[in-house]
Amino acid sequence: MNQKGAILPSVVIFVFLLATVTMSTARIYKNQMQQMKTTENYYVIQTMLELSKAELREQLTIDPDLQEAFFTFKTGTVRVKKISGTSYLLTGTADKSFLKQLSITVDMPADSTVSGKAEQDTSEYESAEYTENEQVSQKRSSP
Repeated sequence: MNQKGAILPSVVIFVFLLATVTMSTARIYKNQMQQMKTTENYYVIQTMLELSKAELREQLTIDPDLQEAFFTFKTGTVRVKKISGTSYLLTGTADKSFLKQLSITVDMPADSTVSGKAEQDTSEYESAEYTENEQVSQKRSSP
């Protein structure tokens, strides 16, 4: 029998499978890097919001009728706007970010306890509710 051309189809199939595995691995790596950058940017914005809450407390001791403020950080800005009586909307935007912006509503009562609800403008991420007092009690209860 004439088997001189039998090696070519098996080499083509092997090269195709190798290329498919390589391209799939590269795509997985790219997706993981994008997810890591998104998570990092989320934490950057969340940190700016937390720092802005502390600065807002200080500003409210100086000017209790504060209506609007901007806090500028190395990585972005936070806009503070009074919504009602003691409620403020903090909107953080990072300079280099996949997230458009992250907003939280903060209640600043006179006894200086702060609670907030986080929201995001992008529908890709879920909003999270938290209370600082709950976070502190969870940290104390963990071993």
